[in-house]
Amino acid sequence: MLINKTLSIARDTQTIWDFWLDVSNDTKWRGGITKAEWTSPPPHGVGSTGEHTHKDTGILKWEMTQLDDGHSFEFKHTEGALKGSIAFFQVEPEDVGSRVTVQMRLSGPIVMRIMMLFMGGMMRRGVRGDLQKLKEILEG
Repeated sequence: MLINKTLSIARDTQTIWDFWLDVSNDTKWRGGITKAEWTSPPPHGVGSTGEHTHKDTGILKWEMTQLDDGHSFEFKHTEGALKGSIAFFQVEPEDVGSRVTVQMRLSGPIVMRIMMLFMGGMMRRGVRGDLQKLKEILEG
Protein backbone atom coordinates (compact mmCIF):
# COMPACT_ATOMS: atom_id res chain seq x y z
CA MET A 1 0.00 0.00 0.00
CA LEU A 2 1.33 3.43 -0.94
CA ILE A 3 0.47 6.58 1.00
CA ASN A 4 1.74 9.91 -0.35
CA LYS A 5 0.81 13.21 1.31
CA THR A 6 2.16 16.75 0.82
CA LEU A 7 1.58 19.93 2.79
CA SER A 8 2.96 23.48 2.84
CA ILE A 9 4.42 24.76 6.11
CA ALA A 10 5.28 28.41 6.70
CA ARG A 11 8.77 27.64 8.04
CA ASP A 12 12.19 27.40 6.44
CA THR A 13 13.47 24.00 5.33
CA GLN A 14 16.28 23.90 7.92
CA THR A 15 13.86 24.28 10.84
CA ILE A 16 11.75 21.40 9.54
CA TRP A 17 14.82 19.29 8.81
CA ASP A 18 16.24 19.80 12.31
CA PHE A 19 12.86 18.96 13.88
CA TRP A 20 12.65 15.72 11.88
CA LEU A 21 16.17 14.54 12.64
CA ASP A 22 15.52 14.84 16.36
CA VAL A 23 13.46 11.65 16.20
CA SER A 24 12.24 12.12 19.77
CA ASN A 25 9.97 14.80 18.24
CA ASP A 26 8.03 12.01 16.50
CA THR A 27 6.02 11.54 19.71
CA LYS A 28 4.75 15.12 19.28
CA TRP A 29 3.41 14.88 15.74
CA ARG A 30 3.07 11.24 14.67
CA GLY A 31 -0.12 9.67 15.96
CA GLY A 32 0.34 6.62 18.15
CA ILE A 33 4.09 6.98 18.60
CA THR A 34 4.80 6.88 22.35
CA LYS A 35 8.60 6.61 22.18
CA ALA A 36 11.12 7.40 19.43
CA GLU A 37 14.89 7.25 19.57
CA TRP A 38 18.07 6.63 17.63
CA THR A 39 19.66 3.32 18.66
CA SER A 40 22.99 4.01 16.95
CA PRO A 41 25.41 6.77 17.93
CA PRO A 42 25.77 10.03 16.01
CA PRO A 43 26.51 11.20 13.47
CA HIS A 44 23.33 9.82 11.93
CA GLY A 45 23.19 8.88 8.28
CA VAL A 46 22.70 5.90 5.99
CA GLY A 47 22.97 2.76 8.10
CA SER A 48 21.93 4.47 11.34
CA THR A 49 19.24 2.68 13.31
CA GLY A 50 16.32 3.72 15.43
CA GLU A 51 13.24 2.51 17.18
CA HIS A 52 9.67 3.69 17.53
CA THR A 53 7.17 2.34 20.01
CA HIS A 54 3.60 2.56 18.71
CA LYS A 55 0.63 2.23 21.04
CA ASP A 56 -1.08 -0.32 18.75
CA THR A 57 1.72 -2.11 16.90
CA GLY A 58 4.47 -2.19 19.54
CA ILE A 59 8.17 -1.80 18.86
CA LEU A 60 9.15 -0.90 15.30
CA LYS A 61 12.87 -0.99 14.54
CA TRP A 62 14.20 0.79 11.48
CA GLU A 63 17.34 1.68 9.54
CA MET A 64 18.04 4.83 7.51
CA THR A 65 18.53 3.70 3.90
CA GLN A 66 18.85 7.04 2.07
CA LEU A 67 19.90 10.54 3.02
CA ASP A 68 20.11 13.75 1.02
CA ASP A 69 21.13 16.03 3.88
CA GLY A 70 18.75 18.93 4.41
CA HIS A 71 16.37 17.63 1.75
CA SER A 72 15.17 14.02 2.20
CA PHE A 73 15.68 10.76 4.01
CA GLU A 74 14.24 7.29 3.89
CA PHE A 75 14.11 4.50 6.42
CA LYS A 76 13.08 0.87 6.24
CA HIS A 77 11.42 -1.03 9.07
CA THR A 78 13.64 -3.97 9.95
CA GLU A 79 11.59 -5.51 12.77
CA GLY A 80 8.04 -5.33 14.03
CA ALA A 81 4.54 -5.25 12.58
CA LEU A 82 5.63 -3.06 9.65
CA LYS A 83 8.80 -5.01 8.75
CA GLY A 84 9.73 -4.24 5.15
CA SER A 85 7.76 -0.98 5.06
CA ILE A 86 9.56 2.13 3.80
CA ALA A 87 8.98 5.72 4.92
CA PHE A 88 10.26 8.69 2.91
CA PHE A 89 10.37 12.29 4.16
CA GLN A 90 11.19 15.29 1.96
CA VAL A 91 11.29 19.05 2.48
CA GLU A 92 11.64 21.58 -0.35
CA PRO A 93 11.64 25.38 -0.29
CA GLU A 94 8.60 27.27 -1.56
CA ASP A 95 7.97 30.98 -2.10
CA VAL A 96 6.74 31.24 1.48
CA GLY A 97 7.99 28.42 3.66
CA SER A 98 8.44 24.80 2.65
CA ARG A 99 6.68 21.94 0.94
CA VAL A 100 6.77 18.74 3.01
CA THR A 101 6.11 15.27 1.60
CA VAL A 102 5.67 12.05 3.53
CA GLN A 103 5.44 8.85 1.54
CA MET A 104 4.93 5.39 3.00
CA ARG A 105 5.14 2.07 1.24
CA LEU A 106 3.52 -0.20 3.76
CA SER A 107 4.30 -3.86 3.99
CA GLY A 108 4.65 -6.40 6.76
CA PRO A 109 3.62 -9.90 7.72
CA ILE A 110 0.61 -11.31 5.85
CA VAL A 111 -1.79 -10.56 8.70
CA MET A 112 -0.72 -6.89 8.68
CA ARG A 113 -1.07 -6.66 4.90
CA ILE A 114 -4.62 -8.02 5.11
CA MET A 115 -5.46 -5.46 7.79
CA MET A 116 -4.08 -2.71 5.53
CA LEU A 117 -6.64 -3.62 2.86
CA PHE A 118 -9.43 -2.78 5.28
CA MET A 119 -7.74 0.11 7.06
CA GLY A 120 -6.20 1.94 4.08
CA GLY A 121 -8.48 4.97 4.32
CA MET A 122 -7.89 5.30 8.03
CA MET A 123 -4.12 5.04 7.53
CA ARG A 124 -4.17 7.73 4.83
CA ARG A 125 -6.21 10.03 7.10
CA GLY A 126 -3.70 9.32 9.87
CA VAL A 127 -0.75 10.45 7.75
CA ARG A 128 -2.68 13.55 6.66
CA GLY A 129 -3.48 14.27 10.32
CA ASP A 130 0.17 13.77 11.28
CA LEU A 131 1.24 16.34 8.69
CA GLN A 132 -1.38 18.78 9.92
CA LYS A 133 -0.08 18.34 13.48
CA LEU A 134 3.49 18.93 12.24
CA LYS A 135 2.29 22.15 10.58
CA GLU A 136 0.56 23.33 13.77
CA ILE A 137 3.64 22.66 15.89
CA LEU A 138 6.11 24.31 13.51
CA GLU A 139 3.94 27.31 12.69
CA GLY A 140 2.65 27.65 16.27
